[in-house]
Amino acid sequence: MDHLPKPRIDLKPSILPLACRCDGPVKVIGSELEAPVITYDPLAPADESWVLREDYKYFDRETGVWIKVPAGFRFDLASVPRAVWSIIAPFELSIAAPLLHDFLYRHGGAPPLKTIRPYRTWTRAEADRLFRDVMEREGVPAWRRWAAYYAVRAFGAGSWRGPGVVQKEALTPA
Repeated sequence: MDHLPKPRIDLKPSILPLACRCDGPVKVIGSELEAPVITYDPLAPADESWVLREDYKYFDRETGVWIKVPAGFRFDLASVPRAVWSIIAPFELSIAAPLLHDFLYRHGGAPPLKTIRPYRTWTRAEADRLFRDVMEREGVPAWRRWAAYYAVRAFGAGSWRGPGVVQKEALTPA
């Protein structure tokens, strides 16, 4: 047995992104929104395994605010416990909704100044409302979107990184 070569896995950094890259936007059937371009990184921690490849812009019709999530932002898609994947899998809650939700949560509701126009902050409840509303615009069935919404309301507090610090430049008129 000593004469057999040992199996080898060679993950060269120059090849790995190509193997995991989505060649275009990840379109959700039934969505009215632009599709984000994302990449899966199997070597990243679970909560950062998806990477936004291009800036993603979203207009919130309720508040009249543009949100821009910058390219390179890492997120976990949707934090659905594996035990319930047979009922709701992470990819069944859309792409844009968890992307925007994670972006707001990561910044405690006060994202960087150049990512929000006109600038404003969000409470945790408002970020969760946006999550629910974006799922609706993405065509997620009502029962799934409400289950996910109630789950983030009940269990999301531990992931909220807030209150975020509002940048001084955001408080001065342009």
